[in-house]
Amino acid sequence: MIKLPRVLAGLSGLLLLTDAYFHATGAGAVRDALNNAEVVTFFAEALPVIWLFFSWHLVVMAMPMLWAAIANPGWFMPAAIFCGVVALGDFFWVYSVAGWFPGTLILLLVVVSLGITAFLLGSANIAKEN
Repeated sequence: MIKLPRVLAGLSGLLLLTDAYFHATGAGAVRDALNNAEVVTFFAEALPVIWLFFSWHLVVMAMPMLWAAIANPGWFMPAAIFCGVVALGDFFWVYSVAGWFPGTLILLLVVVSLGITAFLLGSANIAKEN
């Protein structure tokens, strides 16, 4: 029973890294679009950094899931719940801004995967206690 949550956590981590990579590749296009538009200099400089921050945020969420997939630490279930809730918030925010596209679908897959992971880990803990 413990193997499937570890596989799902690893898959979630890889999906988050994939999403971060694709998001980071758009930073140049954002900078070019801002250079060609009449935008206040502050926003023209700040927006690409904020764009890359979201990519970094996805990488940071991927790391505990990848570690959990390898090491199966004691904090696995709380980390899966926390990362799942953060990914759910990211999904709703990105969907509200951009609608359906591969990035929102990847975030939704991560949310579902981490939800199943947390459920299976909780079920395994309940079974151990009984």
